[in-house]
Amino acid sequence: MKVLVMHRSLSTSQGIVRGGDEVDLPEVEVKKIMAMKPTALQVLKADPKPAKKASWKKKAAKKKRARNDDGTLRADDPQTADINEAWQ
Repeated sequence: MKVLVMHRSLSTSQGIVRGGDEVDLPEVEVKKIMAMKPTALQVLKADPKPAKKASWKKKAAKKKRARNDDGTLRADDPQTADINEAWQ
């Protein structure tokens, strides 16, 4: 939770912060500080939508072992030109 420090200085989980600093603190910690010193922090507006991962970055497909019709693993045939026919 982003907050603006209004008090001269505060000791937080992020260390000692001074007045005017913008700090990202856990919500539980902000509530505890506000209970002790109601004017010490000012909660800043949170982003309504969290940042999305770039859609153009896709994970590479994992290779799976090829299987025979009966479900057993297919062996690699050294006589063929295809090097990895045991993998899909």
